[in-house]
Amino acid sequence: MDSKSSGIFDYGRLADQIMDQIKKITDCETVETDYSGPQPAYPFFSYKITTPYIQIVQQMNDHEMFELTVSINAHTENSIQSLQLATSLVKQLKTEQVRRELRAKSVVIVDVDSMTNRSVFQSDDYERIVGFDLHLRVVDDFHEELPEVNKVNVDGKTANTK
Repeated sequence: MDSKSSGIFDYGRLADQIMDQIKKITDCETVETDYSGPQPAYPFFSYKITTPYIQIVQQMNDHEMFELTVSINAHTENSIQSLQLATSLVKQLKTEQVRRELRAKSVVIVDVDSMTNRSVFQSDDYERIVGFDLHLRVVDDFHEELPEVNKVNVDGKTANTK
């Protein structure tokens, strides 16, 4: 899970992997929750990285493992369909096959929270939404370049360290 150019964790690549996995499991489109473009046709999913960094170790280091939380919502025309779709996705995310596929991409599913009704009232009707939070553990491939010492001067004498 790294950005090849910078060595800093690539949230965009993680989002793509989440959207690809949802599409593969449910055959539904997925958009970012605060997406400003046209809404996809029902049913669809939305995601939002709500907690982008949960520290596991107290000190920043190379290849640091950290956790994050992604909120996932099923948007449908009725509440039962929304519940069914979200339940199906949660069940599949808990399977060994899906977990293995994500692990191969350095993404570990730590936990899947309980589903909740997240329906919202819009101008004249409710949008039916059921969602859950997905807790993931990932690795930041950040690497600190440290200067290499090739020569040491001790008591006026130079010695090679290699």
